[in-house]
Order: sequence, then structure tokens, then C-alpha cells
Amino acid sequence: MLWKTGLIAGFGLTLTLAGCGGTTTEEPADAQNTNLPQLVFPNEPAPDVFHRAYTMTENADGTVRLFAREDRDDTDLYQTNLQDDGSWSEPLKLDWPKLRSNNAPHFSPFDGRLYFVSDRPVPGLETRSDLNIWSVELTEDGWGEASPIPGDVHYGANETSVTTTADGEMVFVSVRREGPGAQDFYQAHFDETAAGWMFDGLLAEASSPLVESHIAATPDGAHLIFYSRIRPILGNVDLKVISRGEDGEWIGPYTLGTNINTRGIEYGAGMSASGDKFFFSREGQLMEMPMEALLEEIEAAQAAYLADEELEFLGLSDN
Repeated sequence: MLWKTGLIAGFGLTLTLAGCGGTTTEEPADAQNTNLPQLVFPNEPAPDVFHRAYTMTENADGTVRLFAREDRDDTDLYQTNLQDDGSWSEPLKLDWPKLRSNNAPHFSPFDGRLYFVSDRPVPGLETRSDLNIWSVELTEDGWGEASPIPGDVHYGANETSVTTTADGEMVFVSVRREGPGAQDFYQAHFDETAAGWMFDGLLAEASSPLVESHIAATPDGAHLIFYSRIRPILGNVDLKVISRGEDGEWIGPYTLGTNINTRGIEYGAGMSASGDKFFFSREGQLMEMPMEALLEEIEAAQAAYLADEELEFLGLSDN
């Protein structure tokens, strides 16, 4: 099966994953070991294949979380707030403008704004229905007015996922002619003089003819986590990493180990803007773990990759 087929913009994710992953959910991680991934909403039933949740993000204060949830072909953003007793409120759908999709929320460590992708009409380009990157400020009085990000990132095709670093670097997913596949990773940076995000080019080290998407960067930009079918893989979709070496060159991509990836579907990586939490989706259920624990997982996976022992590390050496 070609994973480029049917995974368009973000609308087709449900159908593509449903066809490959089924509805079986892995057993929850050991609730006593908080370094292992834990369910964000442990009391929620497992979703069906048309209502999966993914790409959670948290603001720098640790008081607001957003995530994307599908309703068949539509996708919306949901918000949950930290309550006085330390629990999180019931998620509420944000009734924001869209045609079919508001997706890929990301609280930026660069400017604190929420970045997301939406197919709502861009002012002056109302006849277009492609996904573009928008941003909005969260104030004490609530959400401000969202606007398309300034600069030259938008292409006239779909931009489907976005992440930023604390020093003003951006990686996003787009459909462009220079990429090797239908969805690939591209880089941009914030130019203070132009007051906008300026396109830099293809991130070739993380792009392939297969589908790669749902990009998340650690705030320092040292690691990029994304989903892919690049081999070796444990399940239908695995979380992969590329990391900057001491010389500035990218290492990888390599596959995170069995504490994170399973025989099912792992995707939808996200970060807290403070850099202390990591989120992802397992079979459509949101998971979280401390950043320190993720960095340990990355270190182990990278060491296996560099030692040419990735198959043994993943338990695939006999396959």
C-alpha cells in the first residue's frame, strides 16, 4: 500500500490509518512509572477510527492545552484548562472558522502565540481552499483574532503541520514540487526586518517518497519528532527522530523504541511551550510523558542507530 495515497492535507488521516491499524488499542502504560507514556484522559473510552485525537500542545504557563480531534472528514481544535485542584477541565471544541479543518495546534516557544493550520479563507484569496498556517494570541481575556502568518511560507498548496523553536526557526509540512513526496518537511526562519517567516527550503534529511507529517521540535531545536513509514518500523506508523549533531548536521532519521512505538499507530507528536512535556497519539488516544524521559528514549534510540543496531534495539532482528 502506498502511504502517499489517501493522506491529503490532513483530511484523509482517519481513513488511511483506519485501513491499516484497526481499532485495537495497546494496553495502557504502567501507571506507576511516570517516565512511561501515560494517557492524558485515562477515563475516556478508546475512540473509534473516525474520532481520533492527536497533536496536543500546552502553553508556557502550563495552564491551557489544545489538541486536534477528527469527526470523520472534519477536524477541530479542542481546549482544556488546568483547574484549581490540578485536574484538567472537560475538553471543549473551539468554534473557530473553517471549511473542514482546524488542525496541528502548536504553542510557540518563540513568541508564545498559538500556531495552527486551517482551510478557512485567507483575506483577499477567498476562492482558495488550501490549508495555511495561522497564528493567534491567547490573552487574559481569551483568544485574539487569528491571522495568516506573515512572510513567504505559503505556497498555494496545503501546509498541514507546523512547529517552531525558541530562536525563531520553523519546520512545516507542505506539498511542493521540490519535495520527494506528496508531503515533506520545509524550513523557515523569522526575519525581524521583514517581520515575517521567510522560506529557507526543503529539510531533505527528514523527507522521503513516503508520508512524513505531524512535526514537533524540542524548543531548543535539537530534535525533530514526526511520524513516518520509513523503515525500520514497529507498527503501521512510528514516531521517528532526527537530531542535530555537534557539527550541526542532522543525525537520522531513527526510530524511537518500544516504550513509545508499538505494533499499532503512533503519530501526532506535540510539545509544551515550556519544553517540559511531550505528547503523542497512540491509536488515537492522547499520551504524555516528561521531556526528560523522552530525551532518554531519544538517546537510547540514537545510540542504537549510530551503532547499526537499530533492528536489535527494536526487537526486529529476527523479522
